[in-house]
Amino acid sequence: MHRLDNGQPIRDAIREAGLSIERLADRTKEVDPAGYGISQSAIGHMVSTGASGRASFTRRSCDLAAKALDKPVEELFTNTPTA
Repeated sequence: MHRLDNGQPIRDAIREAGLSIERLADRTKEVDPAGYGISQSAIGHMVSTGASGRASFTRRSCDLAAKALDKPVEELFTNTPTA
């Protein structure tokens, strides 16, 4: 899956939820049935606008991030590559 608008919706959702990257990583562990969650580093790649930013992520990571942010995955990610 690909992040929308260079990760802006994810950054907005994090800010709206009053979370840090570290706290979001913790919340992904809480919502992950396996208890693993997403690393702080991976979340950093989701939100970065610089060289460390990545465009695509696994469906699992997208689902966990959206669930931890209490947002529909479609508000944050798309199945279609974005420019």
